[in-house]
Amino acid sequence: MNCNSGTDVVLLASSLAILIAGDLNVDDINILGSLFNAIGDNLAIIAAKKQSISQGNT
Repeated sequence: MNCNSGTDVVLLASSLAILIAGDLNVDDINILGSLFNAIGDNLAIIAAKKQSISQGNT
C-alpha cells in the first residue's frame, strides 16, 4: 500500500469502522474491536521479529 501522507489509510479505516458497526449491537462492536486490536498487536510482533531477523538478531 502506497500512501504519501497516511491520511488515505485513516479515511479507509474510519469508513470501514462505520460500515461494519452499522448493523451491530454494542457487544458485537466491542468484540470486533478487541479482535482487530489483537490482530494489530500480533502483526506488530511479527513485523518486529522479521526486522530483528533481517538485522542479524535472533
